[in-house]
Amino acid sequence: MSSLITAKNITMTFSIRKGLKKLYFNAVDNTSIDINEGEVVGLIGESGSGKTTLGKITLDLLKPTKGEIYFQGTNIRKMNKQEYKKYRINTQYIPQDPYASLNPYKRAIDILSDIVSYHMPNLVSEQVIDLVSKTMERVGLSPPEKYLEKYPFQLSGGERQRLSIARAIVLNPRYIVADEPVTMLDASLKAGIMTTLANLIEGMRSSLLFITHEISLLQFFGEKTRIIIMYLGKFVEEAPLANIINNAAHPYTQALIAAIPIPDPKARETRKIMLKGPQPSPINRPPGCVLSNRCPFVMDICRKEQPPIIEVDKNHFVYCWLYYKK
Repeated sequence: MSSLITAKNITMTFSIRKGLKKLYFNAVDNTSIDINEGEVVGLIGESGSGKTTLGKITLDLLKPTKGEIYFQGTNIRKMNKQEYKKYRINTQYIPQDPYASLNPYKRAIDILSDIVSYHMPNLVSEQVIDLVSKTMERVGLSPPEKYLEKYPFQLSGGERQRLSIARAIVLNPRYIVADEPVTMLDASLKAGIMTTLANLIEGMRSSLLFITHEISLLQFFGEKTRIIIMYLGKFVEEAPLANIINNAAHPYTQALIAAIPIPDPKARETRKIMLKGPQPSPINRPPGCVLSNRCPFVMDICRKEQPPIIEVDKNHFVYCWLYYKK
């Protein structure tokens, strides 16, 4: 598979004020990711890990402090106007909050048709409405006539998120970032939205960066889905979903897996791994491994040096000194 999106050596620095002082921290710290054509990548981490920041950087919604973004092998900062327009059309975002992301003063038909008319000026009105209607059917807003004239406040939470997905796919983009798209929905609605999204991505053969803190959601995309675990701005493990679920290597990933609810209490005890204390602030990141102050297996070198990337199995990589062999 050929590379579609590459984020190379990305660092994103933010500042906050604490009293009279201005403190700086890296939400994303010298991190690289490569996403192939038609590939689904799950980016997993808790709040404050930097996953949303990295996702927005790949879409050029945020400009990194350091690093470069490539689309189909071309640095987006060196693109001409037409190349950059192509990049923006082919990269779309599904936000977490459909309540805040949809214009409350526009009907569903206007939200979608404005996008189509702007990027496809040669289409006549009937063609625009036809494309909008077909897109709404694709995301499960059917029959479209029922929804075209409605405003966002007249839709349920699940319907709003489906409209948000429709907005992202109406131009058939090559790359989509879905930023925790079902987090705000009831459990009864999540499966339907996830099934719709998985079928759409497969049908369009688009690439997807799916950002979440729920590993179980990635099962909708299949066991071969590539999973990246992120903690305090750093990647700590990368592997196909089946490897992550059945053979997690990094202590942080093991703790995430152990936190997934299962009904058998004896089975829960056998996979239990405890991290010490709460996640530290990015401002007070440990100097060595980012997990060194919480890891139950911490060694002296963990506190001093950042771990190298180590391949523990085919396509299974971990950033951890436990697996280092001289």
